[in-house]
Amino acid sequence: MAYQLYWGDIHNHCGISYGHGKLEDALQRAREQLDFCSVTGHAFWHDMPTDRSKYERIINFHTEGFRKLAQGWENVVEAFERHNDPGRFVTYTSYEWHSCKYGDHSIYYPGAGGPLITAPTVQELREKVKRWAGLVIPHHIGYSRGYRGINWGHFDEAASPFVEIYSMHGCSESDTAPYPMLHTMGPRDYGSTAEFGFKQGRRFGLVASTDHHSAYPGSWGDGRMAVYATELTRESIWSAFLNRRTYAVTGDKIKANFSVNGAMPGEMISGIGKREIAFNVETCDFLSKIEVLKNERVIRCLTGQIPPNPPLLKGGTGSDSLPKGEMRAKVRVEWGWGRKENEVRWDGELSLSEGRILSVETCFSGLPILAPQDGEVREKSLPHKLISTDERGCSWYSHTTGNVTMKHQTTQAFIVEVEMPLKASLRLNINGEHYEHDLETLLEGSRSHFIRGLLTEAVRIHRAVPVNCYTFRDEFADDTAENDVDYYRLRVSQMNNQWAWLTPIWVTG
Repeated sequence: MAYQLYWGDIHNHCGISYGHGKLEDALQRAREQLDFCSVTGHAFWHDMPTDRSKYERIINFHTEGFRKLAQGWENVVEAFERHNDPGRFVTYTSYEWHSCKYGDHSIYYPGAGGPLITAPTVQELREKVKRWAGLVIPHHIGYSRGYRGINWGHFDEAASPFVEIYSMHGCSESDTAPYPMLHTMGPRDYGSTAEFGFKQGRRFGLVASTDHHSAYPGSWGDGRMAVYATELTRESIWSAFLNRRTYAVTGDKIKANFSVNGAMPGEMISGIGKREIAFNVETCDFLSKIEVLKNERVIRCLTGQIPPNPPLLKGGTGSDSLPKGEMRAKVRVEWGWGRKENEVRWDGELSLSEGRILSVETCFSGLPILAPQDGEVREKSLPHKLISTDERGCSWYSHTTGNVTMKHQTTQAFIVEVEMPLKASLRLNINGEHYEHDLETLLEGSRSHFIRGLLTEAVRIHRAVPVNCYTFRDEFADDTAENDVDYYRLRVSQMNNQWAWLTPIWVTG
């Protein structure tokens, strides 16, 4: 059966409950860079604190958000039905159920919507949702148990085939993973991490979603999920959910295939004798590490580097199909900076003097909002858009303001994959300015340009990444059974701190 890779975000928020922005805007933005999506309404919190002297604001905005979603639920379901477009863009209906005791969960329905259901325990919730064939998915699991982190003692893999390990909240893969929890909800706890769950013998897939609160599903860097499915339909994507053919990425669409004796992530197989392990990875930037883990121990590690003199494709780096002197490479174009109080409209065109564009991957993000903000939050209905693309060029528009802090970027970008001669040029026309650099120059390092001088907006054309620095494959065998059930998983990191975490493969032996 031929599987294809699709990208989505099924946990994010807008003004349908508490949050900001219109549902129609959220779905329009999602279509720009995702294949499937759900926009989640906040609906219930059965054990919300009641002490108004401490938690009055929290009680008020949750109560109002729940009321708003309940009143508008029929319109929400109708919007998801209207935007579902098999073969082009798939939508699912969802809502969120908070719990201090059991951890927060999102409920998803496979078809044309379903009711808002609550219960005093997660077990009762699952039984009620099961009647509608829905899923109950834990998210931001790494918070402490009792403080809205996951409680593995109440986990049910039938109702929750995967868990969300990365979002704007941070990363819950382990207590040493990148992106710690920094929200007011507190630090992560090892007993609530995915690593701890795996070691307890739990079987579940891994996903990421943004948990963005300002109508921007798939906001780059905040979390996206990948699934392997046969086609872009609700039924096929849902089948991938149920069979755990999923993985998590932070933002860059890192492509990864991983197998043990031919089995895909999410499967459980019999593994008597050798376990033939293979992976095929295509990164979006320079590789930091590809790690194969067995029972949470790294058993294979491939490290990357930025080569000072990348070899040509012709004559020994993987493709003799290109003419001598040509190269396949990826180049990231990024724009923004300037003062925080100044909004800048960008209109840009990129073209090649020779060669062709193979693909353009957008890295568009929304306002960095994780919780309700006081006052109105305004953003263009579609602040960033790739207008056109073909083999010779692409055009786009965008709106940016300066970075929120020196560690919170609001810059926007895309990644263009090219095949072109080393002496051929990437030509960038942006906001009335023209910049041109040949590929050979960009292989040496990035080039930056201010549009209007000191402290104004700027554009950066990143160092080009040659194909031998973003395509990797390996095969090896492991012939040692350590437990009744061993599990293997793949983890990928790039030098720009973008990550991918694949669902394990379980092997009985």
